[in-house]
Amino acid sequence: MNKSDATDDRPIGIFDSGIGGLTVMSELAKQLPDESIVYLGDTARVPYGDKSPETIIRYAVEDADFLKKCNVKLIVAACNTVSAVALDILKERFSIPVCGVIEAGAAAASGLQKKLAVIGTKTTVSSGAYTREIQKVSPSLEVECTACPLLVPLAEEGIVSWKILQGVLDIYLGKYLENPPEALLLGCTHYPLFTKEFDKFFSGRVKIISSAAAAADFVENLIENGSVLPNSGRVPPEHSFYVTDTTEKFLSSACRFFGDSITQAEQVSLTITEQF
Repeated sequence: MNKSDATDDRPIGIFDSGIGGLTVMSELAKQLPDESIVYLGDTARVPYGDKSPETIIRYAVEDADFLKKCNVKLIVAACNTVSAVALDILKERFSIPVCGVIEAGAAAASGLQKKLAVIGTKTTVSSGAYTREIQKVSPSLEVECTACPLLVPLAEEGIVSWKILQGVLDIYLGKYLENPPEALLLGCTHYPLFTKEFDKFFSGRVKIISSAAAAADFVENLIENGSVLPNSGRVPPEHSFYVTDTTEKFLSSACRFFGDSITQAEQVSLTITEQF
């Protein structure tokens, strides 16, 4: 077998604090339909965005350790908070490739020329991770980050009422209405659930960049450049869902992305014995 013909039928592993990572999984399943995916949603401990860095690191290691035990070939931290705080630690700790969503989001914004608004959790914004990554690829681009902590709970609860969202978006983003940015980067994988609402809020005047779609592009590039081997295509792909607290809203959200065939998410407990 030539090196270019090498394949790896192990699944791709994705984890998030809750349902937000399903936006990454959905994009990944569209772009790489032959790949099997294992998804872990830490629904018992969502959200991560208001936790201390030490707690976020512990949760992230436990999440990644679970996926490693599922024999995945790649771990995707589909959580901007984890990507901002714990990604380097995960890369050092695990021998299999690990990627996050911030580097991917920054790459997706690289063609902008004027001003970029970034929204995310409190921890993601306070870390300055997006500004640092974006300035690596677009040093002259003006970047302004805003924490939007109410959006994750609304996404987790499945609240998409325009009347409610309009009020929340006005609190966080009303400052941009008179002089809108060139683009709005959704620096949390929960936020693409409100893409239509963001577009409506800005009356279509602002480009919306999804970190979920950017992450799927990033993973596809890893496979194309040989950093991660592709599935052989000989075995039909399988998608598995795990949660730390079984909830109907998780299954409801999964069905929105993958159809009514998703009827079960196995509940698991996350434990780790090694010190870190």
